[in-house]
Amino acid sequence: MVDAIVSTALQKLPSILQNELSLLTGLQGELEKLSATFATIQAMLEDAESRRVNERSVTIWLEKLKDLACYIDDILDEWGTEAFIPKDSEDDDSGSLFGKKKVSNFLFLPFSCFSHSVLRHRIGNRIKDVRERLDEIAKEASQLHLRVDSGERERADIKVRQHETRERETSSQVDDSAIIGREHEKNEIIELLLRESSQEGNGVTVISIIGMGGLGKMTLAQLAYNDEKEHFDMRMWVCISEDFDVKRITESVLKSAIGTGCESLDLDQLQCHLRELLQGKRFLLVLDDIWNEDSEKWDKLRLPFQNGGRGSRVIITTRSENVSSAIGNTQMHKLQVLSNDDCWLLFSQRALTDRSINECLELEKIGRKIVKKCGGVPLAAKTIGSTMRSKRTRRE
Repeated sequence: MVDAIVSTALQKLPSILQNELSLLTGLQGELEKLSATFATIQAMLEDAESRRVNERSVTIWLEKLKDLACYIDDILDEWGTEAFIPKDSEDDDSGSLFGKKKVSNFLFLPFSCFSHSVLRHRIGNRIKDVRERLDEIAKEASQLHLRVDSGERERADIKVRQHETRERETSSQVDDSAIIGREHEKNEIIELLLRESSQEGNGVTVISIIGMGGLGKMTLAQLAYNDEKEHFDMRMWVCISEDFDVKRITESVLKSAIGTGCESLDLDQLQCHLRELLQGKRFLLVLDDIWNEDSEKWDKLRLPFQNGGRGSRVIITTRSENVSSAIGNTQMHKLQVLSNDDCWLLFSQRALTDRSINECLELEKIGRKIVKKCGGVPLAAKTIGSTMRSKRTRRE
């Protein structure tokens, strides 16, 4: 059994750091690298424990993990003093490395004690130091040929996938006043939503919005979704991403429709429930960010949709035409890049905020040169524009 000090640190440090530091921008990259390395090392601990008796090098490796855990404990002690403990968190867990008192000390450290920049700098340096030491430990583990425990690796992979899914989740909400250059495309999608033919019958028509990352596929779907609220009896929005799990998606569609989860039901029960819910109703379903190219999975997912009323629509957003082909009979809309003028408007909204007219005129020429390098991709224009907001001079 691995020493409690090591396993506790490995299990709890990432969540402690993320709870505190999620408020501090600029450190998320380091945290993600830290969490990934933790997952790798956790999956090797069982093999290391079984070999420590006969292999001195493995024992030394585990000792380094202990030292790092103690270092982490020192960080908590440094930032968590008695003066900063909230009055309602006096539970006595002093015997635990990550007991409630020390966690409270760390999590409730008030920002008033330091300036934001100083606190961010100190915490950032600590995280970087911990990650570098963990990277070295992971490298040594590879040299020792420590084997990955399959069960632990599977649990770690599940945690990583869940984290990635949360990071990529999208919403149907949109501020249409901030959207530039997509009015024509929005009208085209709305026309597809409303158009009905005598051959259509019951069932559902699929509309595919296709384009590379950052073009605004999700934004276009949001605009169409919110523009025709009155036309549909039911509207649902689900973010898919890379994990095309039919049961999870069906459950998410149901949850979007009725507002509550159905976690205890199996796939057959979920689909029967959804089929009854959609019976004869004209619905609009958006499936955002689909990567699946397996037509059999799509065929299984779409079964309950066939009970929808005439005029029902499913909008999917995807980067790949292969996804649309796997779905079958879809109406494709290929999203194009924005014009340089529209990209300039997106860029300047962010880069030239809170500047005088003279400053804006002085920076426009170099700004338009930067915009050309964005290649008509809205996300690039917005991201670089936000970065330029803090640059006060043309040289910067």
